[in-house]
Amino acid sequence: RYDCEKEKLFYWEITEIYRSINFCRDDNRSLPGRRVLTPAFMNRMLTRFIKQIHKILGLILSILFLMWFLSGIVMIYHSFPRVNQGLKLVRQESLQGGLLGIDSLVRALPDSSRVAGLSVDMCLGRPVFHLRGKQLPSELYADSFRKVEKPGFPEICRLAGQLGGTSAWTVDTMYRLDQWIPFGYLEREFPIYKFTFEDEERQEMYISSQSGRVLQWTNRESRFWAWLGAIPHWVYFTSLRQNQPLWINFMIWASGLGAIMCFTGLWTGIWAFWKNRKKGWRSPYKKWWFKWHHISGMIFGLFALTFVFSGMMSLVDLPSWMQKGKQKNREVRFRGRGGEMLAWDCYRLDYRKIADRLQNVKSIEWSSFEKHPYYVVHTATEKRYIDASDSTRLLPFRLTEAMVNETVQKIHGKDIPYSITWMTDWDDDYHSRRNMLSLPVYKVVVGDELHTRHYFNPETLYHRQVDDNGRLRGILYGGLHSLNFKFLTDHPVLWNILMYVLLIGGSFLSLSGVVLTLKWLGRGIRKIGRMRK
Repeated sequence: RYDCEKEKLFYWEITEIYRSINFCRDDNRSLPGRRVLTPAFMNRMLTRFIKQIHKILGLILSILFLMWFLSGIVMIYHSFPRVNQGLKLVRQESLQGGLLGIDSLVRALPDSSRVAGLSVDMCLGRPVFHLRGKQLPSELYADSFRKVEKPGFPEICRLAGQLGGTSAWTVDTMYRLDQWIPFGYLEREFPIYKFTFEDEERQEMYISSQSGRVLQWTNRESRFWAWLGAIPHWVYFTSLRQNQPLWINFMIWASGLGAIMCFTGLWTGIWAFWKNRKKGWRSPYKKWWFKWHHISGMIFGLFALTFVFSGMMSLVDLPSWMQKGKQKNREVRFRGRGGEMLAWDCYRLDYRKIADRLQNVKSIEWSSFEKHPYYVVHTATEKRYIDASDSTRLLPFRLTEAMVNETVQKIHGKDIPYSITWMTDWDDDYHSRRNMLSLPVYKVVVGDELHTRHYFNPETLYHRQVDDNGRLRGILYGGLHSLNFKFLTDHPVLWNILMYVLLIGGSFLSLSGVVLTLKWLGRGIRKIGRMRK
């Protein structure tokens, strides 16, 4: 009997060991009151946790992702409405009247004033100087040097009718921001007059009562595409966008959590494929929406991750550990933008000669490139740069290699080696999909640790500075978000096909997530209803 009991105990212990081994292998069965923490068990628990994170974030963000992807298709062609500067110039009055000389203006200004910027254009039949600087009035009439007073309502109505091309149908006085002027900084312009025109385009114009400046100018078509594109894509809803810090934080947090959602979804999808690998590399899910959410996630999930991460990078700076160099040296971009105004005597060409000799001159701006003065002249059809150093002729202002040398040495010092070449074709740092850039340009290769490149367009005065930090930022935002790579910009048809496929695929992935979310919520609601019964 003793031997029999001992033999039973021995067989019981062998059975327990065997069950423990099976538990450690695949956790198909559990031991009551016991947990064996093996690598396989921990990996399974981690996967379950990641799956729950993906489900919770999908519940919150799936609709937002669907909105981002669908509106991204529209954003290829249409952005948020802005004031149509071209149309504004066409309808604006040409410079005329008794323009006074700059010498008289200098004598009329206080001795302690310093002018940093100056331009002249027409406003309601009279020429007006616009001044920037310290201890200066912002606007003076160019025919009398009298200060321009705050415009009244009749003057603003005349301006709206002139730019709109027809009489306004209704005028609203606004003390709150709306969908087309959702930016908080515009509150200082209150009250704002909203003019609605009864024409074919259904124009709407917003004009500041403080300065008479046109703040927004939309039509029926631009508003329609904005509702489908820019507004949902950038979350330009007035209640959120008018508080810029809140809007930025919302976008950063939504994008960051969205990146986590995409990463956990990729993890879960790969794990499901790997677990089912013995049955063939196909989705283990049988239900239609689960199956295609899994498959589309494997195909477009990586793009969804890079798309939302790059969107977040548009609102944040590169962390310091990702940047090279002792100082932050971000990419500098401006087009046709001049520097500070030089001393009065540098502008030897009388600006009144430009207004007399050129047709339909809308505005003239005093500007400079380093120590070289020029005028920025806007006509009804073009933007011209006139050399201000020659008092006898109207010569176009163009950058020379000597000017480029001077600028590069000012930026980097005379000890840094560099080379200048005349570039007639695009390269990896200078290319454009929408023809926003032009050739030829001066290309400057600087021998510094950031591998800096400069591009100077001699005719448009465009200057671009690119370094390693700018390239990295360009990849993390423009490259990942808009596929802004030279190979694709050189082949626009391929870019369009690829962009459409990715955005439509991302939209279907998000749609399947929305459907699964609604089904999950429906099951929860029905379960609560049964419990109450």
